Amino acid sequence: MVVGEAEERRERVARTISFADLTHTGQVVSANTFPLGAAMVAAYARQELGDAVEIGIFRYPADFSRWLETEKPVVAGFSIFAWNMALSHEYARRLKDRLGTVTVFGGVNIPGDPDEMKDFLARYPAIDFCVEGEGELAFVEIYRTLERFDFDAEALKRARVALPNTRYLVDGDLIAGPMLPRIADLSIIPSTFADGFSDKFFDDHLIPLVQTTRGCPYSCTFCHEGGRYFNKTRRFPWERIQYELDYIADRVKVPDFIITDLNFGMFEEDIATAEYVAGLQDRIGWPKFVTIATAKNHKDRVLDISRILRGALPPGAAVQSTDPAVLETIKRKNLPLDAVREVARTAETDGAVSFSEVILCLPGDSKAAHFRSVFDVIDKGFTLVRTYQFLMLNGTEAASRASRQQHQLKTRFRVKPMNFGKYMLWDEELAVAEIEEICVSTAHMEYDDYMDCRDLSLTIEIFNNNGLFFELFQFIDRMGVSRADFIRALYEYATQGQGVIPDLYRAYRVEEARNLWDSGEGLAAFLAQPGVIDRYLSGEYGTNEIYKYRALAMFENMPALHDVAFGAARSLLEAHGVWNAEVEAYLAQLKTFSQTRKQSLMDTGYQARDVYTFDFVALARGNFVQDPFACRFDAPTEIEVFHSPSQRELIEGYLRQFGTSLIGLGRILNRAHVAQMYRSARIAGTDIVASPNVHSSVK
Repeated sequence: MVVGEAEERRERVARTISFADLTHTGQVVSANTFPLGAAMVAAYARQELGDAVEIGIFRYPADFSRWLETEKPVVAGFSIFAWNMALSHEYARRLKDRLGTVTVFGGVNIPGDPDEMKDFLARYPAIDFCVEGEGELAFVEIYRTLERFDFDAEALKRARVALPNTRYLVDGDLIAGPMLPRIADLSIIPSTFADGFSDKFFDDHLIPLVQTTRGCPYSCTFCHEGGRYFNKTRRFPWERIQYELDYIADRVKVPDFIITDLNFGMFEEDIATAEYVAGLQDRIGWPKFVTIATAKNHKDRVLDISRILRGALPPGAAVQSTDPAVLETIKRKNLPLDAVREVARTAETDGAVSFSEVILCLPGDSKAAHFRSVFDVIDKGFTLVRTYQFLMLNGTEAASRASRQQHQLKTRFRVKPMNFGKYMLWDEELAVAEIEEICVSTAHMEYDDYMDCRDLSLTIEIFNNNGLFFELFQFIDRMGVSRADFIRALYEYATQGQGVIPDLYRAYRVEEARNLWDSGEGLAAFLAQPGVIDRYLSGEYGTNEIYKYRALAMFENMPALHDVAFGAARSLLEAHGVWNAEVEAYLAQLKTFSQTRKQSLMDTGYQARDVYTFDFVALARGNFVQDPFACRFDAPTEIEVFHSPSQRELIEGYLRQFGTSLIGLGRILNRAHVAQMYRSARIAGTDIVASPNVHSSVK
């Protein structure tokens, strides 16, 4: 009898569960963050199921494959997003075929409409059960129900059990269980860091995440959290937040940090969180940079948080569009533009990058509306403006069949950049690529208009973002020239002129068109051909065109960029009647100062000395807010530009994280606060040094 009990216990603890939130690693680590959502579901399952289960959690495909060489999970959970749907399904298919594993999928990349959900499950037959909404309670209920059916998923399905938050197909019918109320007391979910549960993810690539609240009160139609299910915001206990911040700080190996809240700064408690993070900056110099989606209608608190974090968090005001008709269509409310301007201008004196974002080709959008939205935020003074494409994301109102028909949305398909690779599982090679659908035309925007807008996006990324020409923007603004007029002049030259930069734009447009397909099925058939994934891995196909051509411009054509920017500035200043010998002298020296600080940016050994009559060290310390004609040396003076030790450390860390390939360098430009890498400046032979970059005081 004792022997029987021992065998029963071994059988009980042998029930292994895997949780995988996989990322592609074919070119770079694509989703380079901790798998927080999957870890939360796994941690709750471990707490509730106790000794009945052993749990493995995974981010990298290679790690998951190694584990599967010796383990046989009875249930495999997969978190699915736009960047790992195909990869997750390929693993799930093989797990079912070889081990008979029950598969449970959950995450944001699932449709909410019943008919669309039915089609989705038919398209991905390796999904046994699909969880909608919060997954912690639902997964435990699925597991306990499977126990009653001896982990026979088909038997459970034939019984048509209505599992909470869960959808599945049986005999072509969609079975949808009731939605549980959202978790009101988030303290029931244990920390994902307790007992070293997430220790394996502290490496040179993955950025740690913390969630302090769940939910969003807004109804934006392009966002997963825009539905009623998520419209109440819940908060994790303060003690847990402190514990997780301290735990991460003691182990982190990357400079970045992400708080996943959808509206950080909405609550007074967020000030305390920011102050605690600032204390970590003081104690250990981390985090260097913080990524947060800040509150949309709490300007003052967001600005306070940005000041507390001293440049690590750019003050931001994402608008998506400034066109009233578009905003009404997508059910979004923005800060008034005067308040948006205040957010942007605060960065000039507080020493930070300022951030905004616009989405191209939203329902109701037009070329004129998109250009106006971009120029609106440029003229407000934002130094980082991201112009995202409108992705047709499962589960969002804007991507629904009704929305597509109402707004005459036309789409194209492409391989999601950097989200493809070849992976080994049980001596079998899996060649996988993610396909995404993007909107390229609306009732008011033709495809050619869309491509013109994409040219504008490249112009913003090269000439405005990362403060590449921040000093020049500050000057032309002082001289009464609109920032938007400057960008428009650069756009017109780059798309219509002749030379190195216009040639880059023409190549960019050709490559973008080549990577778009009329149908997902046609693209999938192309990907299935032998050797095609290798052509994506080599960079022949499927690169992020914005990343690639911005990297080509900045790392290989910095002198040409300066020629274009300063030439356009001269033309505008002449047209405004403010060009004179003094202005000409200042801009000639500014061009030299700017170019030597930014060319060969990753070469930390590069230094340069030049003689100036304008005190660019003082101007840089003041973020170029001062009148440059009042900042002169008494006599020509030599200024040296160089990378400081902290800048060298920062650059070397990013090169370890992303590599030195063109794709990796493009990723650095997108992920990093590049302005902090622009060389420091000092008066030669002295210790009088400008801050490491003109936009940030974080050392």
